[in-house]
Amino acid sequence: MKLSISMILILFSVATYADTASEINAAIVANFKHTQSEDAAAALNDLHSESPAYLSTKQALQQVFSTYDLKYELLNYQFVGEDSEYAYAKIKQRTSKVSGPAFDNNELEMLMIFKQEHGIWKIWTQVNLSLSFL
Repeated sequence: MKLSISMILILFSVATYADTASEINAAIVANFKHTQSEDAAAALNDLHSESPAYLSTKQALQQVFSTYDLKYELLNYQFVGEDSEYAYAKIKQRTSKVSGPAFDNNELEMLMIFKQEHGIWKIWTQVNLSLSFL
């Protein structure tokens, strides 16, 4: 009987891990969509309301959206894992200028940290790992 309970717990753990990975991927794709369409309200809604990056992100979005038309591409997504409070994903994105003043097209690799808010994974913060100018 112990073996059966252990197997059930392992299978449940694997399924939960896969669900979180899928939910984090969906959150990232939604954030790219909102950012690409320059929908500041929707992009801010992708962030956890208590995120330490919330206010600075709000200001940055307003400035970027009013100054540039940029193209955002998700080049790579890797779900890293989760613990009791956070989920982690490593992504690589390309940002290219469509119109606006001088801008350095770039590729940014980052570790994104997510935290649930009302049962939904939201962006908590990110750590930039590398930046390459194109």
